[in-house]
Amino acid sequence: MSHFSGLSKGVFLPRPAWSAQPVLRSQKRTHRRANVVCQRTDVEWVPRSTIQREAWKEESRKYRRVNFTYDDWVAHRSTTRYTRHLAGILDSRIFRGLLPTLSAVMMVATFVAVYETLREAGVLIPHDFPGLTVEAGQAFNLTSFALSLLLVFRTNESYSRWLEARKAWSAILLRSRDLVRQGFSWFSEDQQRQDMLQRWTIAFVRCSMSHVREECNLEAQLRDTLEPQELEQLMAAQHRPGFVLRILSELIWGADLLEGQAMRMDEALTYFGEQIGTCERLIKTPIPLSYTRHTSRFLVMWLAFLPFSLWDACHWVTIPASGIIAFLLLGIEEIGVQIEEPFGILPLEQICDLAEDEIRHQRTDTTVQTIVAAGLKRTGAACNGAGPSKRPANVQ
Repeated sequence: MSHFSGLSKGVFLPRPAWSAQPVLRSQKRTHRRANVVCQRTDVEWVPRSTIQREAWKEESRKYRRVNFTYDDWVAHRSTTRYTRHLAGILDSRIFRGLLPTLSAVMMVATFVAVYETLREAGVLIPHDFPGLTVEAGQAFNLTSFALSLLLVFRTNESYSRWLEARKAWSAILLRSRDLVRQGFSWFSEDQQRQDMLQRWTIAFVRCSMSHVREECNLEAQLRDTLEPQELEQLMAAQHRPGFVLRILSELIWGADLLEGQAMRMDEALTYFGEQIGTCERLIKTPIPLSYTRHTSRFLVMWLAFLPFSLWDACHWVTIPASGIIAFLLLGIEEIGVQIEEPFGILPLEQICDLAEDEIRHQRTDTTVQTIVAAGLKRTGAACNGAGPSKRPANVQ
């Protein structure tokens, strides 16, 4: 994580000075657990050292890593989902994450309600205190359309990023199957090369997950897969997925293969590299930050002024109404922010486990060879018993 020097200019507000501080690879994991130290990409005068990591919120992202089964789909499309989802609203991680902002909106609504009630009762002194309510229905109608566009674009773009990441990992899974299938067939006489292909293909999948996840313990995951010396060299590599691809490339081109076979396997490595590039692009490039900032400002200001417009029509119902509307709109924006960085919520562990299980199964399963050998034997016996075949006469 890079550190950039902040802007020192400013007239009205003091701005902290920042100095570049390199972070060693061995210190990076520990550093990430402390206060968040961002690049200079947000409000410049807000000290980055004051932004605390919301541990429970980051931890809650793990519960969204779901691979659906048939039973999950049955429950998902059941009409009981309405009652289930409403009953669990207080346990919703989105709801709990929004509680501070929802509380602020409802405090504004409570202030408006108390002030207007006291003013109308003549309790306030002097008695000519102005009313806070405004006839702003037309203004809210006009701006709600713009707010809807902002939220729809936000969620659509975030979902596109999530889908692209999922497709990239689906491609990694499929190509890893193809690579080992080809290698186990074409390296049939070279058991050592088969073993290395198995180990390093599994290592690539695990390294890919570690490359886009900060809490992944790669060394522990590969301790039973790679040899100690191999694991040590891998952990010392600057770009671990690229290091594994170079190992696999040497493994393929050093084998006694036909050029076409080697090129087919090398195409899989090139495809692996493209998917890693896609993941790096998604993890390093968010939706334009000015768009995110403006959406947040627009939404918060819109909700803050909402109680002033609702009082005349809703009176004390303004308080719960403001909270409900705030939850619905802020929830949409929060979902967009959560899925904008997709790798923390995708079930990458399950994808890696599936890839490893299938690779190991292909290595140990001899059923296919037995079936093919038996089928060829039966076919050969049938051909020998039938005698010489006769060429059919041409049909005029």
